[in-house]
Parts: sequence; structure tokens; C-alpha cells
Amino acid sequence: MIKQLGFVLDPNRCLGCGACVQACQINHPSSPLAWRAIRTVEEQGPEGRRRFYLSTACNHCANPECMRVCPQGAYSKRRDGIVVHSAAKCTGCKSCVAACPFGAPRLNPLTGKAAKCQLCYERVDQGQAPHCVRACPTRALQLQEIQSLALDRLVRLTAPLPGLKLTNPSVYYKDPRMVRTEQK
Repeated sequence: MIKQLGFVLDPNRCLGCGACVQACQINHPSSPLAWRAIRTVEEQGPEGRRRFYLSTACNHCANPECMRVCPQGAYSKRRDGIVVHSAAKCTGCKSCVAACPFGAPRLNPLTGKAAKCQLCYERVDQGQAPHCVRACPTRALQLQEIQSLALDRLVRLTAPLPGLKLTNPSVYYKDPRMVRTEQK
């Protein structure tokens, strides 16, 4: 059985501090693009307004649309589920950029070629956590083998983004119901 690595984020612990974003940028200085971003979610509930943060990046999908549509075969999926992009094969046609429902691959303005989060696969190969995971001060962001997760305790918070059934993104969230609530 091929294992699938993926991100698990606990929005109850995420402070929205951006340490994961900064770690990615610092450790990938040759890229002008930030591969990770913090998304703020605000909802009105019966207890009041609640706000939580989602650290997002490439989802390293089980069925990556970027890989399916690339005419040059610039994408490959490793045995651990990490989706890797080869800049050497990329012609900059933007097929993957248009096809990814999560906006993960983007055109690098310096090279004119697509690029995306590679999940720090060199670090993973050495048994180390990706830079974003290592930098999280509250351990809200984790990299785990998807098959080992108790998926009934996790949710998918990629809405309003489409593509869950098509791509099967390898990112899960702990239930954010316990996050900070602001009373009216």
C-alpha cells in the first residue's frame, strides 16, 4: 500500500502568527513566491462570532489535477504521496495553474515556469519535518500519514474551494468548534 502524507492543522491551536509562512520563505530564498499562506475564517454562530486561522499550501492531493493536465509530465507523485514539480520539464503553459482548484501551482515571474510547494521532500527523506511544520510554535501544523489518522475526528475546511471529490486533498483539520468566540 502506498502511503499518503498530508497536513493536519488544529485551528484551536493556530494563532495566525505566520511563522510557517516565514519559515517557508526564509528556507526557499530563490523563490519570489510564498508557498504557504494564512487564511482567516470568521463565522457567526449561536455563541457569537468566532475567528480561526487556516495555514494553507499545496494539498499534495491523492489525485492531483496539476499532474493530470500537465502536457510535459512536469509533475510526479512520490510513493509517500508528495507531489513534486520539475522545473526542467515545465514550459510555462499554465495548464496546472488553471486546473488546480486550490491555486497551489503559480507562475514564477522570474522563470516564467510553474512552481509550487514541494513539501520540503529533501527534509522528509531525512526523517525531518518540513520547515513550516518545524516552525509552528504551538504545534498546530503537523505532517502525518493520512491512513493512520482517525478521520472521523477531522474535518475538511477547504470550502468555499471546490475539488474535494475530484482531487482528494491530503489536508485535514481538527474540529474548530472550540476556537475563540467573541460575544456581541
